[in-house]
Amino acid sequence: MQYRSTRGLSDLVGFQDAALAGLASDGGLFVPEVIPRLDLEALEGLSYPEVAWRVMSPFCDIPTRDLQSLCFSAYGPEYGGEVAPLRADPWGHVLELFHGPTYSFKDVALQFLGRLLNYILEKRQDHCNLLVATSGDTGSAALRSVVGCSRLRAVVMFPKGRVSPLQELQMTTMGYPNTHCLEIDGTFDDCQAILKQLNRDADWKRQHRLGAVNSVNWARLLAQSVYYVWTWLQLGQPLQVVVPTGNFGNFLSAWLAHRMGVPTRRLALATNENDIVHRYFQTRRYARGGVHQTLAPAMDIQVASNLERFFYLAGGGHQVTDWMAQFEQSGSLDTPLLDVGGPEIVSGSANRGQILQAIRQYFQETGTVLCPHTAVAWYVSRQLPPIGPGVLVATAHPGKFPEAVGEALGINYPGHPGLEALRDRPRQVVALPAQPEAVRRWMEGLTSLG
Repeated sequence: MQYRSTRGLSDLVGFQDAALAGLASDGGLFVPEVIPRLDLEALEGLSYPEVAWRVMSPFCDIPTRDLQSLCFSAYGPEYGGEVAPLRADPWGHVLELFHGPTYSFKDVALQFLGRLLNYILEKRQDHCNLLVATSGDTGSAALRSVVGCSRLRAVVMFPKGRVSPLQELQMTTMGYPNTHCLEIDGTFDDCQAILKQLNRDADWKRQHRLGAVNSVNWARLLAQSVYYVWTWLQLGQPLQVVVPTGNFGNFLSAWLAHRMGVPTRRLALATNENDIVHRYFQTRRYARGGVHQTLAPAMDIQVASNLERFFYLAGGGHQVTDWMAQFEQSGSLDTPLLDVGGPEIVSGSANRGQILQAIRQYFQETGTVLCPHTAVAWYVSRQLPPIGPGVLVATAHPGKFPEAVGEALGINYPGHPGLEALRDRPRQVVALPAQPEAVRRWMEGLTSLG
């Protein structure tokens, strides 16, 4: 399998090179030349790690035995058999993706990705510095993914004052020698722009061994697609999922599962007031706006990077180069109607009051607490025309957002004990302005240490 850039100006590369690079040298995102169809019957009755390696194998240039080992390690003791459990509720099912070490769906992909990158680097006798931009949960999951990986070092940039207090504590109290945090005085979009600009400097990137584990990394999206295949295998009916999404990676992973052959009826994306992807699917106009700080901070963005992959794979092809140049210059872009390939794609958004209402109403009706991001998805699902039971994608443990949950329920919500214990731990963080050169200089100081 070979991978090309959505912008068409980089050489074709193999899976391992695409995984290590993260972003292509021309600023585009790697996509496979073809998307293989799965033999779904061969997956029936298998465990999650077995499904994972079989789904990912056609995309990978890794020996089968090694890929198996990576998957069984990633989805083993850390999960205790609960990688992606489905819980029934009155409206269908909830796909719980928060049973990993940092209580977020990001763990499902990153526990695999950290091991994958370390494996590749061991084979090449090399090392890598992972520079990460986060709007919330990716940061702690990325840092946790390199623990025990001698060939990897992770540096996370997060926007000052724009992640939840516990999300910040998860990152800044990690405390391992190969984990570092940068507090950027700006928004997530500023962090993401810094990441992209530094990656465009091919010589500097090569010199400082820069890699990425954001959802710009194809291997991460591939690992996320597994839990949608898994969901179909458990239910045995066409997928109808409601996905809370910010950078569009989690939603694109569901669409990728469909492209692999998973029967799919409806894919619904849900976001908060930072509704750039919702507006796009309503109007086919992709237009940047101001970033609003909300109760669901992982969605507080106005540049959804993975929409570029969707543009390319849904028929945009080589037009994407000009489209993205236009967007980066003007902040807006109109596209023709693209080929989504069969399933209905719908979208919706929720504001602060609606998020609080959803948390409160779901708890009153089920006795279960939702995190704000999952509450966005449940609110949107209630606004859509019903077409039968669906699957709500639950992306984080509610204990990561005790302030929002407490406000919704009118109580002092206790949160998760493993998270609350972080409040007494020392923080390790460096504050920097939202300037690429400031991050560049800091990274050069770090890598000069070896």
